[in-house]
Amino acid sequence: MFRFRLSLVLPLAAALVLALWPLVWAEADLYFQVFGMACFYGVLAVAWNIYALSGAISLGHAAFFGLGAYGSALMSCYLQWSPAVTVPLGAVAGAAYGVLWGLLFKNLRGVYLGLATLASVEIPKVIIDNWSSFTFGSLGVVGIAPLPDLRLGGLELAFGTSLKAQYYLLLLFLALAGLVHRYSLVSRWGWALRAMRENETAAAMLGVEVFRHRLQALLLSSYLTGLCGALYAHLLGLIEPALVFSLHISALPLVLSIFGGRFLTWGPILGALILYPLDQLLLQPQFPTGHAALYGLVIVLTILFCPQGVAPWLRKLRQIAWN
Repeated sequence: MFRFRLSLVLPLAAALVLALWPLVWAEADLYFQVFGMACFYGVLAVAWNIYALSGAISLGHAAFFGLGAYGSALMSCYLQWSPAVTVPLGAVAGAAYGVLWGLLFKNLRGVYLGLATLASVEIPKVIIDNWSSFTFGSLGVVGIAPLPDLRLGGLELAFGTSLKAQYYLLLLFLALAGLVHRYSLVSRWGWALRAMRENETAAAMLGVEVFRHRLQALLLSSYLTGLCGALYAHLLGLIEPALVFSLHISALPLVLSIFGGRFLTWGPILGALILYPLDQLLLQPQFPTGHAALYGLVIVLTILFCPQGVAPWLRKLRQIAWN
């Protein structure tokens, strides 16, 4: 029990730091924005990794992100509904495309699945880009309604205008996504995903329904990614096809998950909280046109020297320190 509690010390300490540091630096808009987006990309990394836990590697999660963004933005534009309604409903568009993936790609594995998912991003992108009468085409959607304010007694959280409030919203979103990720790792369903990843044929012989479990993982992953896209649309206030269906959206969660550690609860989250602030706060000011090379370098170094990611390495260091 004592060792179990020690295993929670670092995650809980990190959570407390993330929750309390804005109370010390009340006026730090740049840091609120950067660490808020780090939490945002942490959710994207978690969403991507839930599907990858089943042994499937996606290069096309930008499709779910873009559909979630456009689903929420267009409902807000045409129906004048509150983002509190359009964000969860808009994410359904991404989940629906995920179901289509699951049905069409059920027999694909490995590189063929990766290429199919990568190519599938272009389908909704081209449709939205050319359906100008409904989606506004390549001009994009502008003037998207901001997130509504929340009042709790005397406390007002202005999610539409306050970067600090947005930071806490995204931190809460990250915490919830982390709980979902933990369930995907330690539950009976999660063990079924692990079995599929290790040996799909053996898992099927043991009674694991491979297609159903992988489809469930994809559905959960695509809905979470769609939620991220829907939130992004209202946080930014404008979207266009090239922005929300970009390769960057598909590749970055993969990089963050691999760097942090795909098989630990907080691995993808750690990757996001380390790499994104490092890129935005240290490298971008020094190398404005080449800072994105960090992510390519990280992948190469991680694969060569730390293939399980940095989270397992940090856990070993912690165990050595406790002993």
